[in-house]
Amino acid sequence: MTRSSAVSSHQNRLLHTAFEASLIITKGSKTTKSCNLHTYRLIMESWLVTCLVLCMYGFFKEFRPSEPFLTEYLIGPPMNLTLNEVNYDVYPVWTYAYLSLLIVVLLLTDLLRYKPMIVFEGMGYVATWSLLLWARGVHWMQFMEFCYGIATSTEVAYYTYIYAKVSSEYYQRVTSFTRSAILFGKFTASVAAQVLTVTKLMNYHELNYISLASVSIALVIACTLPPVKTSVYFHRSQYKVEPVSESTSQLNETDANEKKSEWFSKVIKLIWSDFKSAYSNKYLLKWSIWWAFATCGNFQVGNFIQPLWETIAPMDDTEVLYNGIVEAASTLLSALAAFAVGYFHLNWSLFGEGTMALISLFDALLLFFMGITQSIWVGYVNYVLFRASYQVMITIASYQVAKELRADSYGLVFGINMFVALFLQTILTAIVIEALQLGSKLQFVIYGGYFGVLAFFFLILSAYNCGRIGCDGLKEMEIWETTEPSQRNEVQRNSTQETRMKNQRRWYWGIPSNGRSKIPQEVMVSTVKDNTSLTSEAVE
Repeated sequence: MTRSSAVSSHQNRLLHTAFEASLIITKGSKTTKSCNLHTYRLIMESWLVTCLVLCMYGFFKEFRPSEPFLTEYLIGPPMNLTLNEVNYDVYPVWTYAYLSLLIVVLLLTDLLRYKPMIVFEGMGYVATWSLLLWARGVHWMQFMEFCYGIATSTEVAYYTYIYAKVSSEYYQRVTSFTRSAILFGKFTASVAAQVLTVTKLMNYHELNYISLASVSIALVIACTLPPVKTSVYFHRSQYKVEPVSESTSQLNETDANEKKSEWFSKVIKLIWSDFKSAYSNKYLLKWSIWWAFATCGNFQVGNFIQPLWETIAPMDDTEVLYNGIVEAASTLLSALAAFAVGYFHLNWSLFGEGTMALISLFDALLLFFMGITQSIWVGYVNYVLFRASYQVMITIASYQVAKELRADSYGLVFGINMFVALFLQTILTAIVIEALQLGSKLQFVIYGGYFGVLAFFFLILSAYNCGRIGCDGLKEMEIWETTEPSQRNEVQRNSTQETRMKNQRRWYWGIPSNGRSKIPQEVMVSTVKDNTSLTSEAVE
């Protein structure tokens, strides 16, 4: 255990002890009630408890054992939809709903400061499984998919809430915890689904009751999350000023009497500034292109994999379906692959395009053979490998994009990349599903061709960059990253501390650190935080 985590653990125990002690005091006293409430708030403010509550929410919202057998449930009693209705009328609605809501949700997440959107996500899941249990007919199932689109589009609040709530020194740990909670929820739900159906303890309809109970618990947990006071764009208490680059300049703190229209205009300008600063970086743009196109393909495969399995091995002709254990294996292998790639520090500026081309070509072959096979086991195995390979590359892409950004811009870039992915998926769905109404097998042949085109693009890009660098340049480039991420962070941390001390001394004596203007001593002491943002404290 590190020193900081030990101190945090000790503080949490002290808060817990204080809370228990406060309960012993006479309950009739108003002062006692106020003390109890204050102590409870202190406990909830501690990062570890907040992270634990969020992880519990993440686990329960993903514990949906009915999902691996959703198609079988919709085409069987009591729903009795046809496979064509599910494939062409019901499932495409999710794509359109997700796309139409995403940009609005991204803005509302920042405007409402995260927690309300997490609660709204929980409500979306409850509505989805309520409709699955008690609604009937194609139109109601389309509305169910719309509710599911609402829930999934607000998921960005789950991933960004914790960064606004805890100190940056805990970012790595809380990221690991929250994502592990999601994966563990999916894994246990898939295993439970397989066990309950194979042993005939529950049928596909009854699994939805467990899913509804789980997402209902998640909704209750979401309501107990402590609120967030600040956000990236709409609720900044302090803003930084970076004189080095005009494109990354930030807003000054909004005056109390400033008009709301002017304030909103400045927020939009800040978002536009961050957008231009991010996507003018060619290295970031390259990885974002793969991110968006590959995520589009991954969503499409995930959305229509069950109709393909049903086509290869119909439910009426198959004694046991293994959808649950396949989803569990996919989740577990993807998690292990994503974890392992974190320790594989290749020089991605050299091998990035080639790796993206090879992975895309591998995915293309997997999907092509899924589309022509008659064996359900080929469909199962190829699906697991496809999901794992995507997870490897999206982990690398996320890291490469994140290291080129300021911490505040990651949510914006994530949202834009996701929007482009959904826009591409909408086009793909409109053509392949709605217009041409291709069968499930031919759909996956088309998806294989889609990844083949993506592989060809990055193969050409890799060849171009290698030719531009030349043989001598390639020999001079390092195969491995010269600096480990942990070492790089340590160097940045030391540099940050030196800069902070230097700026404190200079501002105290009224000397501007940038040499451009002189700010009086009594105004501010600027302190660098995580090399990405500034906080200000009045000099006493």
